Amino acid sequence: MSATPSRLILLSAAAAMALLSTSCGRKDRVEVLKSRAPFADEGEPKLGLSVGQRYAANEAQSILRWTTPEGWNFLPATEFRHLNFDFGPGREGEAYLTLLPMQSGGGVLENLNRWRKQMGQEPLTEAALAALPTKPVFGRPAPFMDISGTFSGGSGPMMAPAAPKPGYRMLGVIFEAPGILFTLKMTGPEALVAANAAKFDAFAQSIGLAGTPAAGL
Repeated sequence: MSATPSRLILLSAAAAMALLSTSCGRKDRVEVLKSRAPFADEGEPKLGLSVGQRYAANEAQSILRWTTPEGWNFLPATEFRHLNFDFGPGREGEAYLTLLPMQSGGGVLENLNRWRKQMGQEPLTEAALAALPTKPVFGRPAPFMDISGTFSGGSGPMMAPAAPKPGYRMLGVIFEAPGILFTLKMTGPEALVAANAAKFDAFAQSIGLAGTPAAGL
């Protein structure tokens, strides 16, 4: 049976992440050839998605390994949230990872400026992008953004605008691999994000390809 475009995207992501792993000195090789059964705590698929979109969201979890931080709640995957969590006493904090094909997801600067717009901040220039601090993801540095403001974001142009939320903070890391854009973002009230900032770093460092040893831990 031929692979769907969505499955090919995720297989390309696996290949891209494998290249990252081997370029960091490891000899691991991973082939992703099988589907998987639903996770025990996986909810119903999001209504309105195509079969390919639902498959891609769940297939992403089958090519990755990660460690869920204590106090974070694992949620069902969606079209734009391949690893999806919330946290906090009112579960108002959110953290999610997305793998996007470069042709549809835009580049690093475009996505960082979209995040800044969600927080009411001015866009970055290429020079400002180059000066950003980094966080280790897949054993290599990735641009890191830490901004505060009034959050009014969503996951993309197809989502309805969210009600403005003042006093919010956003942490995000992003990098390009061959054909794939990797994004990891956390949002929530400033105090809640501050209390979970170290968990965000640990979670980012825990992410890797299924079947490979943890990097940098």
